[in-house]
Amino acid sequence: MVTQRRRSLLSGNSPPSSSASSFLQLLTLLTLLPHSTHAILPTAAIDIFLPDTAAANAITLYASQASFGGPVAEYSQRFNHFTEAGSSGKSRINGVGVVPTFPPEGDGYLCNEADGSADYSSKGSNNNNLDMTAFYKSALLVPRGECSFEHKALSAQRLGASAIIVYGTLGSRYSLNYTNSTDGADDAKTRDDYTKEDVVWPHDKLDFDCDFGKANLPETQLESLDFGKMPGGYNAQNDGMLMGKSENNLCVKYDAAAAGENSFVSSCKSQRCLVTGNKTTDDSGAVKYEACCAWDFHVWLYGDSSISKQAEDVTIPAVFITMQES
Repeated sequence: MVTQRRRSLLSGNSPPSSSASSFLQLLTLLTLLPHSTHAILPTAAIDIFLPDTAAANAITLYASQASFGGPVAEYSQRFNHFTEAGSSGKSRINGVGVVPTFPPEGDGYLCNEADGSADYSSKGSNNNNLDMTAFYKSALLVPRGECSFEHKALSAQRLGASAIIVYGTLGSRYSLNYTNSTDGADDAKTRDDYTKEDVVWPHDKLDFDCDFGKANLPETQLESLDFGKMPGGYNAQNDGMLMGKSENNLCVKYDAAAAGENSFVSSCKSQRCLVTGNKTTDDSGAVKYEACCAWDFHVWLYGDSSISKQAEDVTIPAVFITMQES
């Protein structure tokens, strides 16, 4: 029998107001070991405290943790940001009572440092005069993809964040085959003429499973989806057409389930689908593109061996939440 243990993440002084604070006031992360043993187990939970809402009515999201970064606070300390913080804030528990915020403009995946186009360190000169106080003692909400988890956490730490929450997205399962437009050009990451022919599509059984829901999208419908947007080759606006239980989800509208078989809605627990890149042509000559049920599991945030721990180590807590939780 698996016993339960609880802790909490997210703390620090209240950061400057952000766009996120209008709907989320404070975050607290708790850990617990769940009962099931399939997939990657969530070992933490995030408490969301809405404005003017009693702490007992917090919304709780399950999360998984990282093999790097600082520990989360003990469960018994989850309310310390309400009862123990002095005027200086120095008594606050690291990772408890932080306000969520988003990455800097132009660095949505928080990967610009990883590819050398930004430097958020105290000595950094390539940060476009960024106001670092906007991230001080916050919990940065960052989408998965484009660089390693630890690179994201290191950048969040350099920005002054108290914690980082990485969340799953459909877009993180796609990438682009970056190439320069011509020999000698240096525009692989800046050109705007990529097409779906340049997309690196999601992987069967790793990112999706057609056994849990499949659709055949007409070519005209595929053209309504954008797979050439930088960075990463996926426009987040596609999400509205690839998730949910209504026919706004193309995988519900063009469900390939035969009569008597389980529908996409009943089979796909994530209620989200990924275009796989596979296509067929029927007897009439119409081209159909395959889309299948997306996996949406917790993942363990592994470290990045390319980061020099001697130069700087990640000390803030880092966790991951699924697409459904996010």
